[in-house]
Amino acid sequence: MRRYPEYKNSQLGWVGEIPKHWDVIKFHYLSQESKRKNDDDIDREMLSLSSYTGIQVKQYEYENTKRSKEESLTYLVVEPNQLVVNPMWQIQRGIGVSYLHGIVSPGYRVYYIDLERLLPQYLHYLMRSDIYVDEYNKHIRGLTTYDRSVKKEDFKDIGVLLPPKQEQVQIVNFLDRKTQQIDELTRIKERRIELQQEQRAVLINQAVTNGLDPNVEMKSLGAEWIGKIPKHWDVIKFRYLSQESKRKNDDDIDREMLSLSSYTGIQVKQYEYENTKRSKEESLTYLVVEPNQLVVNPMWQIQRGIGVSYLHGIVSPGYRVYYIDLERLFPQYLHYLMRSDIYVDEYNKHIRGLTTYDRSVRKEDFEAIAVLLPPKQEQVQIVNFLDYETKQIDELIAAEQRKIELLKEYRQSLISEVVTGKIDVRNEV
Repeated sequence: MRRYPEYKNSQLGWVGEIPKHWDVIKFHYLSQESKRKNDDDIDREMLSLSSYTGIQVKQYEYENTKRSKEESLTYLVVEPNQLVVNPMWQIQRGIGVSYLHGIVSPGYRVYYIDLERLLPQYLHYLMRSDIYVDEYNKHIRGLTTYDRSVKKEDFKDIGVLLPPKQEQVQIVNFLDRKTQQIDELTRIKERRIELQQEQRAVLINQAVTNGLDPNVEMKSLGAEWIGKIPKHWDVIKFRYLSQESKRKNDDDIDREMLSLSSYTGIQVKQYEYENTKRSKEESLTYLVVEPNQLVVNPMWQIQRGIGVSYLHGIVSPGYRVYYIDLERLFPQYLHYLMRSDIYVDEYNKHIRGLTTYDRSVRKEDFEAIAVLLPPKQEQVQIVNFLDYETKQIDELIAAEQRKIELLKEYRQSLISEVVTGKIDVRNEV
């Protein structure tokens, strides 16, 4: 694609040169903050900001976590063509022009924009481009995850690149077409990943409930959620194969903080900011985890917040940690079993609590769950089979994920190049 014929210095060090006929105007000269509250008789949808697409209707996992009209009287009203900003997530693209009517948390900011000089969708692309997100990052203030944000006075002084209005239309038409093509390719690859993940789940379910021999004699357990299992397998409640560990992190050993991934299981916890890590003093009540122990996050158990550890470390005191009977259980077999779809579905039946913050699988219900117990050597064979087969699938998934990452990188790079005038798309539409 060609460049513009002439350029000038934008006077913004982080932007560099822009087309000669473009203007640069500080955001506060192109906007006015809206403080309109949700205190009338109109029922409005709760909105949120997606890092990939922008403004959207907020999705609730549980109906009873929705805000009532009375609880949302101080929320801010949003109308189409207003710019919505979540200052705490601005560096994650928590910003975008709305095409919806609704409300947002009072922690957000909402702006009317100068529609005489700005095409809303152009501003949407501009303010969410990589080059602008990098600039927001330079203005982050605050010490912790909970107060780090782009302050209003810094944001209002950010320079807006302003092509003529008709050229904004051409830029938007070009980017709409190109991003739709990229997004369609991305959706195709995401669907491939979904199919591969479904295949992986079916493979694990089949192996941990039926074994590897298709001709084996089966027996019925009388438990509808399990169905039939090989006749020579045992079934034992988890409590008879385990003992809960209450060992605290109150000695002189420094240990890694661990967490549970829904896809792989136990892992070292990743922190976005170094200063949000727990100190030794703050983690004295945390639970010690050793390899071959089963770790459970009761609040996220239905999202596969469960797995056998291969690491030394600590977890939140809200977790549960179990020694397992290594005479009868091969640890990796239990890992596959407890994270299989059939077991996750069973955990879901035992969820108790009214809100997101107290919904969990209670200890007594979990410890009463039946464990399918093949002979130890057969557990090893099942694990060897699943390790090999899931590795093949995981490699295919990783390859598709890398392609998706490259498509998303290209998408953002293209947007940044176009909205900063590095390439001329006026004749591309």
